[in-house]
Amino acid sequence: MAFGALSSGISALRSFSKGMEVIGNNIANVNTVSFKASRIKYSETFNQVITQSAPSPRGDDGSNVPASQVGLGVQVDTIQGLFSQGGLTTTNQKTDLAISGEGFFRVHDTLNNNRAFATRGGDFRIDDRGFLVTTEGYRVQGAFDGAIGFEVSVDADGQWTFIKNEDPTSGTIAPTRIGDISLDYNKSQATEETTPYVADGTVAARNAVYFTNNLYDPTDWGAAHNVGSVDTTAGTVTAGWQAFAADAVRAIQAQRNLVPNGETLLPDSDILTAVSNDFFAALFPDDPAAPSGAHGLGGAEITAALVTLGLSGTGSTAVAIQGLIPGSQAAAQQRIDDVRAEETPDLTNFSIDPEGVVRYFLSDGASFQRGQIMLMDFNDTSALIREGRNLYSGFGAAGIKADLAENPSGLLTAGREGLGRIQQGALELSNVDLTNEFAQMITTQRGFQAGSRIITVTDDILQEVVNLKR
Repeated sequence: MAFGALSSGISALRSFSKGMEVIGNNIANVNTVSFKASRIKYSETFNQVITQSAPSPRGDDGSNVPASQVGLGVQVDTIQGLFSQGGLTTTNQKTDLAISGEGFFRVHDTLNNNRAFATRGGDFRIDDRGFLVTTEGYRVQGAFDGAIGFEVSVDADGQWTFIKNEDPTSGTIAPTRIGDISLDYNKSQATEETTPYVADGTVAARNAVYFTNNLYDPTDWGAAHNVGSVDTTAGTVTAGWQAFAADAVRAIQAQRNLVPNGETLLPDSDILTAVSNDFFAALFPDDPAAPSGAHGLGGAEITAALVTLGLSGTGSTAVAIQGLIPGSQAAAQQRIDDVRAEETPDLTNFSIDPEGVVRYFLSDGASFQRGQIMLMDFNDTSALIREGRNLYSGFGAAGIKADLAENPSGLLTAGREGLGRIQQGALELSNVDLTNEFAQMITTQRGFQAGSRIITVTDDILQEVVNLKR
């Protein structure tokens, strides 16, 4: 009867409806960053055998029997993602990254056991903790532990010098460890690290900036410090330590300028010496019983200097200015750390090159590699699972193009081994071809109409069969 035709018509409506869903989704995402279009493929369903085929009989007589079959309709064979390159558009946003060629960024959902996703969408941002993340907060992966080491010193005039240490293990370190890309530059967290860095994960990564020498020896006041000078012969006059109490220098100068002929009574050189000596006395308390011996400074030279200007040594002004010097050794040590951090060169800009290398540029002209954004790729991109928000999972089915025994993350350098290059300040557009989608829409619509006509005609035939009883 006509039931087979009815089934074929229903399968056509079902399949072409799914085809319209695919077309509609493609068109709806024509302006979605890095969206990859899909295409639907149809195939015939099970065929009913009317006559079984048979070979020719033995001998010269007879012939083979051809098969007679009737198909039962159409079905959706597969919906395949099309990962062709989308166009690139310039945004001039430093954290926007586009891949020109093959590859995906790898991102981790840190709130969900570091679940990994792949994405082509490079519309990243820097979050409040300094990590490069997607709009959902998933952290971009790559080499992250680059740092710059500075040899630091202060001369007798209190001027700072920061010299880039070029040693690859004890100075300026190239990024090697794989993890969350961080674009922070926190000077306040800079520490003194005088031992070589080990990049095997057994020790924590170093801060983006750190110091490769000690400014002073806290155990010996007479040592060869990297701050100014210390005269250990008699009376102990220090130089350079005023760099850690600039507010005291300015306060004394302000009082001196209020006094007629003040510069004669108290020249700048005397002010700097007084402040330097008092800070030194706070950093190294005068303790004759200490192993290093006593340095002979009483820690009240600022008060004595103010007395030369006619101010009372016990007055509120003298007490307030003397109070600008730290009151303990611990406070003096913290002051040194704080001032050194303030004087450390600032981050002025950063760039990301085509291989994903993140380079920092500092205010003193120095530069270094902070990290490297890396890419991953798959043997069969059609096996990736779309998770929404331009994210893909299903790495196992897709097959990561890397030796996972040696490289568990599957991340490789952009621009090498068949991977595309990274373009900063740009985004990849959707690869949807609207002209093709509209053409597919027309053929799908006509197919749906034809399928519905099959059902209509089949219904008329069945109605005629029913009418035979009349």
